[in-house]
Amino acid sequence: MRGKTDPRPVTIALDSLSWLLLHLPCTTLCQTLYALNYQDSSLGDSSPVQQVRVLGLLHEELHGPGPVGALSSLAQSEVTLSGTAGQASAHILYRRPQQHPTVKTQWFSIRPDFSLDLQGGPPLASQPHPDPHIFQVDPTTHLTFNLHLSKKEKEAKDNLTLPFQFSSEKQQALLCPSLGQATSYIFYEPDVYDDLDQEDPDDDLDI
Repeated sequence: MRGKTDPRPVTIALDSLSWLLLHLPCTTLCQTLYALNYQDSSLGDSSPVQQVRVLGLLHEELHGPGPVGALSSLAQSEVTLSGTAGQASAHILYRRPQQHPTVKTQWFSIRPDFSLDLQGGPPLASQPHPDPHIFQVDPTTHLTFNLHLSKKEKEAKDNLTLPFQFSSEKQQALLCPSLGQATSYIFYEPDVYDDLDQEDPDDDLDI
């Protein structure tokens, strides 16, 4: 792994990280993967070190959010596969140092010879054809209320004054009371437990 004469990049493929998680603690696996990926940081510049890339397959449905999130935080590139062989998609998340992550979705299908057929976008969903033998039920047939009002009902609806609506006379009486009209007052008697401190309680905060 740390050959001095051949420092070419090396890729380690792990066909099942799920199997390793069943036999090793999650912390041990994460520390091992981190050491493989960042081993060159522990050596000096005079020692040529092989660049190691780790490619691992993880079945997310077999693990909880804790192990999945821990392994995801170590990955520079994360590819999430979904769909079937006839129509699948790859959600690609690429993390660059000191840059915003790049997200891309690639649609593809697998041919009978196991080669990939890359597609530019998601497939168009086929519109379902209605079955002529199925009787379509009118949703407005058995309603408990009338959707259509008669002319007399519309007039009664327009003339109805709702409780929250004020007439012009009532608005004028409320806004401009007459001189002879009695004026209302609000009397408040403080309780013994009321906080009557007029000072701002946030004055002592250093903001």
